[in-house]
Amino acid sequence: MSLLSLVARFSRSAVRTLRPRFFSLTLQRNKKAEHTTSSSIYNLPPSASKFKLRDIDLLRVGFKPASSENAVIPDVEVTKIPDKYVCPDISSHILGNPYFDVENIEGLTDKRARTFFMKLHNVVMNGLEVIGTNETFTDTLVDNLLRIAKLDDWPLMIRNHPLCKLYIEDDPCVSSEPEFVVGKRKMAVIVVDDKHLKNVGGSTGFGETQIAVEILACGSENIRSIGSEEHTDQILWAIRVISSYVTFYKAVIPAAYWVELENGLPNKQKFEIERWPIKNGLRTGFDLAEPDGRRTVLTALVKIRESLLQEDKEEDEQLS
Repeated sequence: MSLLSLVARFSRSAVRTLRPRFFSLTLQRNKKAEHTTSSSIYNLPPSASKFKLRDIDLLRVGFKPASSENAVIPDVEVTKIPDKYVCPDISSHILGNPYFDVENIEGLTDKRARTFFMKLHNVVMNGLEVIGTNETFTDTLVDNLLRIAKLDDWPLMIRNHPLCKLYIEDDPCVSSEPEFVVGKRKMAVIVVDDKHLKNVGGSTGFGETQIAVEILACGSENIRSIGSEEHTDQILWAIRVISSYVTFYKAVIPAAYWVELENGLPNKQKFEIERWPIKNGLRTGFDLAEPDGRRTVLTALVKIRESLLQEDKEEDEQLS
């Protein structure tokens, strides 16, 4: 199963953001049992897409509704969002018309905007079909959306399907492959998407179990890329997209949690991932097929981008 969901910062009092690199690791744990994978030793599935609610309980990870929008979306001022992609005259009703044609939309003359709405139309139509229809529509739409928000403009970069591993006792126990990771020196926005409304259900918390592991695996890779003996708190953002519905997440993972993972599954430490909007379901996210949903999502992405750039500038100044 593949789900949508992806921006990292550290508390400023005594810690700083890790500077991640990307690794592809496919190892098995041979120290404890021959022919036994690391994940089976801990009774965990081998990949993030296989996780269920009971599995993230073993990792002591939970989800909770955000207390406010600013608890998840950075509280930074933005003065400019790409309004031409909001287009108040285009709704889910219009996008769900099989005869939808961007050339017939009055005032929609920008070529990039036309491309975006054709991709959105394909996603809306695909969501109405049965499982087995073209699953590339959501991927291409999300890739387009991230670029519209300029999350691929230097110094930020979009990485497609980076292979990450969650390490427990220094062994790569669980693999993850998020659709997109945005960042420069750190794994920042983790995007996990599900191509179809019928592909996801309650046993995975509508894909949240995969999101939890994607966040942990990216954080784990961050730690190993630095090679520091001293652990630090990590803050990571994730984005889930189910068809045209977008949900934002923020996780604060304490340094003590990573310390416990060095000795096995955590016994004392735990953390919660905050969700915005607060409800969890197939259609509880902000709907890109509606003008208000598009404006909300684009504004959130631009705020995330500005927060990343501010943090990156501060880090460069500290290093200079």
